Amino acid sequence: MVNLSPEQRAQYERDGFLAVRRVLTPEEVQAIKHVLAGYLRTGLGMLRAGEVPDTDSVFYNGVGIQLEPAVLSGKVRVEDPTLAVRKIWNLYGNDPLVTRLVQDERILSLVTAILGDEVWFFADKALLKPPHIGVEKPWHQDIPYFPFEPKAPYLHVAVWMALDDATAQNGCMQYIPGSHQWGNLTTETTWTESVSHLAVDESRIDPSKSVLVEAKAGDIVLHDGMVLHYSAPNRSPHPRWAFILDFISTKARYTGEGEPDYPVLCRTR
Repeated sequence: MVNLSPEQRAQYERDGFLAVRRVLTPEEVQAIKHVLAGYLRTGLGMLRAGEVPDTDSVFYNGVGIQLEPAVLSGKVRVEDPTLAVRKIWNLYGNDPLVTRLVQDERILSLVTAILGDEVWFFADKALLKPPHIGVEKPWHQDIPYFPFEPKAPYLHVAVWMALDDATAQNGCMQYIPGSHQWGNLTTETTWTESVSHLAVDESRIDPSKSVLVEAKAGDIVLHDGMVLHYSAPNRSPHPRWAFILDFISTKARYTGEGEPDYPVLCRTR
């Protein structure tokens, strides 16, 4: 179990994000990377023969895999699928290691310290930023993407796990402290080459106020669903893999169809 100190909790509530160092062991980091690489190498085996899928995303055993725009367009030829992918998602329930990780007491103790003892697990995704071609993720907030109301702070926590060292050069996370209190600004649609994003009109914010959060592999960054965040393109020779788990307070109102079928999780001690 990982407990937040009163100072850490106060920092999170003030800024909307918090880095928690050395949560995952090197062995755990490598195990997650091994699982991700396995899906990529099997699901995108056609890259080794010089073939590129017709669409930006493919599915393998229920897991979604999205190519980087430079690979999809043919601008860059990459035979190693681990160097070709922007995003992989939907591993929970399809992969046993990730399914266990979602219920890890260290993760739940961090999340429930902020959201309360009962939470929905909502989604998983890995964002990979390969060397030289990893695209940016424009300024945005997370909750506007999700079928929950209100669009307000302290209802969502993203658990952002560094699987590589994340630096200013390879696209570490950037946040604007306190912006989780500014209301919903994520109302625009923008594009990064062939990737569409729900994002913020940057004329309404001042990115110079942002804080870069560099992280070592195994560190975790927690952030609120309403805090403004961004990651730059990776123009370095080093990958920047990260794995993210999204948790929603059961106090939020689900606005999707029917009843939410997300698992309800509680800390056990």
